[in-house]
Amino acid sequence: MTQQQYTIAIGGIDTDIGKSYITGLFARYLLDLGHSVTTLKLVQTGCTGISDDIELHRKLMGQPLTDFDRDSTTCPYLFPFPASPLLSARMVGKTIEESVLDQSVATLQKRYQWVLVEGAGGLMVPLTTDLVLLDFYAARKMPMVLVGSPRLGSINHIRLSLEAIKARDISLLGLVYNLYGEHPKEIVQDTLLECRKALTDYGFKQNLVIVPDIRESSAASWQILADAARAHADSQG
Repeated sequence: MTQQQYTIAIGGIDTDIGKSYITGLFARYLLDLGHSVTTLKLVQTGCTGISDDIELHRKLMGQPLTDFDRDSTTCPYLFPFPASPLLSARMVGKTIEESVLDQSVATLQKRYQWVLVEGAGGLMVPLTTDLVLLDFYAARKMPMVLVGSPRLGSINHIRLSLEAIKARDISLLGLVYNLYGEHPKEIVQDTLLECRKALTDYGFKQNLVIVPDIRESSAASWQILADAARAHADSQG
């Protein structure tokens, strides 16, 4: 019997929101369950050599770098200037090609049961003059995990992100509420309430994962996302 393959997009409401940590932690959870799993960083800017986000993923997964990491399969585009993928590529005379991104995805799908695909920056960041990140995910019908936080401005960013996801008919597996950092408890509590309301308002399931989990049941939290991914795959036949 052919094993079900799961390819999941990990998107964020903004840059520096914790996508890389969430990607690595979710991958580690799946790995601990005995699944074959890897991560893919579509584009990284502000970096040279091997992607430091991929290095972070492997550290959180408790694994060394792989051959796919060293040959750039897991990060096909890496640019030194810290800006949008479009600008960073332009500054070194390059253009991001969808076919290159697709080849990385396809290569990893053949080798791993689970492929977690992390984007760069927020959902509407431009990859080319004609393509934003969210449209790349939508065209490939990748279900998404959205990462948000309680930092000031997040309520607005979360709602805009959910609206954009819904408009593209993308399946939302869950919203990760990333509590890392120093945040006023009043904002943490209020934003959490607003996250729940936003999910309801836009017609998404209440799959809200809190990291670190306030019940200290991280396994149960990550299982929410894994179960949602399986349910999505089943619904697609």
